[in-house]
Formats: sequence, C-alpha cells, structure tokens
Amino acid sequence: MTTFLYPLFQYLISFLLLYKYVGLFIVALLSSIALPIPASTVLAAAGGFASQGYFNIYLVLGITLLGSMTGNIIGYILAKKYGEKVLGRFVFFRHILHSKSFHEVEDYIVDFAPSLIFFSRFLTELSPATNIMAGISKVSFKTFFTFALFGEIAYTIMYGMTGFYLGNEWQNNLSFFLKAGVIVFALGVGVNLIQVLLYKKRTRKN
Repeated sequence: MTTFLYPLFQYLISFLLLYKYVGLFIVALLSSIALPIPASTVLAAAGGFASQGYFNIYLVLGITLLGSMTGNIIGYILAKKYGEKVLGRFVFFRHILHSKSFHEVEDYIVDFAPSLIFFSRFLTELSPATNIMAGISKVSFKTFFTFALFGEIAYTIMYGMTGFYLGNEWQNNLSFFLKAGVIVFALGVGVNLIQVLLYKKRTRKN
C-alpha cells in the first residue's frame, strides 16, 4: 500500500474497530457514492477480524452489501434526475453532453449495461462513475439494480471471505486484494472490448 494511502487505511481500521458494523456500513456507503476510500481492503480487514471473533462474518457480508447497494442506488437516482441539469450548467460539460460521441457512449452503455455494471463493482474507485453514467444514460432501474446486486454479492464474498480465511494474516496479503480486484476488472475490460468491437460492427451495418 502506498505511503499516501497508509495513514488513511490506518484511520479507517481504527474507525471500523470503534464503530464496528455502523462504521462498516458508512465506509461501504460512502465509497459507493463517490468518496475514494479503499473499501475493499477495509472489507478484507473486517473479514480477518471476524475470524478472530471481533465480528460476525455473516453480518460483515450483509451490512457491506446493504451499504454498497444503498450508495449505488443513491448515485444512480441522483444522476438520473439531476445529472444532466447540473452538468449542463457548465459550458465544458454542456458541449460533451450534446456531442455525437457522448450519445454513442450512451447507446453503448444502454446496450451493454449488464457487464459494465457487474465488473465495475470490483474496483470501488470506478463503480461510482459507472453508477452516474448509468443514471445519465437512462439505463433502466431494474437492469441497474439487478447487475449491481449480482456484482456486489460477488465482490463482497470475494474480499470478505478471503479476509476471513486468511485470519490474522490478512495484513500481510494486502497486495493480494489489490491484484485480485485488478484481475477481475481486467477480465471485465476484456469482455467490454469485445462488446465494443461488436457494437461498432453492428453500427456500421446499420
């Protein structure tokens, strides 16, 4: 972990141990809305503490999932209702919102929303932006909710249970959690690159 992030991480661990499940919910909520918090590492830490009896692993998974989904839904709804209005007040963003390229991106997001939403859950820095784009692009709430939920379940189990099985060794495996997220995200990028090629091929035919 970088020197810059380590003090923040130490603070979050202290926050987690002090406020326990409420603290875990807040971290998951804020990271899903837009705050750049290393939530995946905090989740792994909570899993490690659960193996030592400080937490209940099922509550750790459930509360993290609840916090993440609450943040996802807030970001999506705010973007869907107010995203274009707020961004449209700035000349730079107004030009982007009315550009042909942006409308093509919107079409792509709507067509391939499931994989975009699902795989973005594994990098907490990217998922808030995906929530916002899904809202602005008017992806249906049912589609957004379904694949955000599937993605968050997979993400929560992966990090929480890995931390749990590593036990008190989770601190020595921080790089593992980062690499795991990058690998899953890279898989998602690969899937979406294939979809981009198929999308371009289809639009050329049309």
